[in-house]
Amino acid sequence: MTALLTNSHIYRAIAEEAYAEAKRLEEEARVPKPDGSPGYVISLDPSRSSYKQSLIAIAFSGVYLESLLFLKGTQRMGKRWNQIFDKKTYEEKLMELGATEELLIQAAKRLRISRKELVHEKASPVGELALGSTYWAQTEAAAAIECIRKASLALQNAA
Repeated sequence: MTALLTNSHIYRAIAEEAYAEAKRLEEEARVPKPDGSPGYVISLDPSRSSYKQSLIAIAFSGVYLESLLFLKGTQRMGKRWNQIFDKKTYEEKLMELGATEELLIQAAKRLRISRKELVHEKASPVGELALGSTYWAQTEAAAAIECIRKASLALQNAA
């Protein structure tokens, strides 16, 4: 098998670093209530830095997962992998490679959907957000990072 030149580890590092920065910024914006009562006050961030870092984490988690799946698939099937699986979902590719744990498959589906919504945004008129399609970027970023960590481990063990 020919060795493949890849930036896969860089894509993962970008996703992980962006997520860590999003978490740091989110925590920095939370301060205890000044009157001492339970709860927090969240400071407004006009630059939306945590949100931006979360979007980077989601996008690059998808880039990393696609790269990882391609590498593992071509190790197993060579050029046939791309011919057969290029247009398949993350979930289908993971299952083909032996990573069949249901929680991982659901995490991959969630990443696929949230990344697609992010990358192919369909803007909505102000005041007309579609019910059920609103995402909290920081939550989706956390799920995306968890997904790629699980996928990496599962594919390492399935090899």
